[in-house]
Amino acid sequence: MTKKQRLIDFIPCFVAVALSVVCLFVYFFAFHKNYYLDVIKACMVPVCALVIPLVNLIFKIRIPLAFNIAVAAFAFCGLDLASVLCFYDFVPYFDKMLHTAFGIVGGFGVMMVLLYGKGERMKPWCFFLVILLSVLGLAALWEIFEYTVNAITGADLQRWAPDFAEVGELTVNEFFKTYNPLWDTIWDIIVAFFGVIIFFGIILIDKFCKFRMCKSIYRQVNYRGKPKREEAEPQEDTNEKQ
Repeated sequence: MTKKQRLIDFIPCFVAVALSVVCLFVYFFAFHKNYYLDVIKACMVPVCALVIPLVNLIFKIRIPLAFNIAVAAFAFCGLDLASVLCFYDFVPYFDKMLHTAFGIVGGFGVMMVLLYGKGERMKPWCFFLVILLSVLGLAALWEIFEYTVNAITGADLQRWAPDFAEVGELTVNEFFKTYNPLWDTIWDIIVAFFGVIIFFGIILIDKFCKFRMCKSIYRQVNYRGKPKREEAEPQEDTNEKQ
């Protein structure tokens, strides 16, 4: 990997730093808030965009830049926009859109991990089943993380707390007919499943397009291997030496 390629790998991180600074500026001066947990969330966006370049650097591999851009964009939408700037309150079902996108991005991420580990040797049904179960497992781990943060800080990351301005006058029976605190957690995992299905659809379309859409991924993780001609030539040379 050249120095230019290494520098390009860090561009999403630099952009994430600038976007997080802008979001914090709006947060402090427009929203007039100063909650330490929100500041930590904004600082985590560049960290998320930094993971893949460091993995490339440490393990001497080449995870595609497009995937790092997708990870950085997802972190920006999920932390800066959704949580820090409260897009959850302004955009209907924004949370569910993010968890669906997680299923798609997570699907590509698990696929690349498997390909780097020679997962192409697996049977197709097993390969894609592992991707599905892995993404759903990560979605469940995220819900556990949110629950843990809720318990420690009292923050409503799982959005379980009802709006008492709307339900304050309801009786207990009426309240639980219209409110289920597990709704958000369960549906986050369900829409992540839908995201994985969309990912499968993308891979299927890519197959019909002769692997043109994800060509850079397959090439950079050596999924498709070398052409047969390139493999045959060294064999002929060795036979001649013998």
